[in-house]
Amino acid sequence: MSSSDRDMLIVDKQQCPVCAKDCATFTEFEIEDAFAGPIAIFTIRCNDCGFRNSDLEFLEPGQPAEYSVDIESKADLAIRVIKSGECEIKIPNFRISVDSTMNSEGFISNVEGVIRKFETQIFLLKEGEEDKAKRKTLKNLLKGIEQVLRGEKKITLKMIDKSGNSAIISDKVTVKKLRAKKK
Repeated sequence: MSSSDRDMLIVDKQQCPVCAKDCATFTEFEIEDAFAGPIAIFTIRCNDCGFRNSDLEFLEPGQPAEYSVDIESKADLAIRVIKSGECEIKIPNFRISVDSTMNSEGFISNVEGVIRKFETQIFLLKEGEEDKAKRKTLKNLLKGIEQVLRGEKKITLKMIDKSGNSAIISDKVTVKKLRAKKK
């Protein structure tokens, strides 16, 4: 589906969930992902406070699952990642994770993009940390991430999504089915 063929729903002047002003714009549209099929993308952006969030859902229902893939080379950084807002991402080797809180964003990226998101958050934590020991730990974590990005260090990337709206697209991925999310 080309971008000109997409139906896009845009609703302006909605209440922002953060500042409560009627300055938010909600957008919904569909894309056709070559690997995962049709996906609905939802975004909200507030023109007043700057809040923004996005999420996605597979239009063909997915199965709740835990995905695991070993990142062993620079080539593995190109593995496609589809993450819903309800998905938790973990890198057990570094003991780091992003949970599935209310303002967790959905996105389509690759393993490198996911690792870069972790890198940005860890850098920001390091810059704000006053405790020298914690700063050193964060600095070492950033060094480990750079080694992964250069293809010098192996890690495992895990994604746990009880909604069934996430996936790692690779022949290397291990998928463990989970119980369906209770409604």
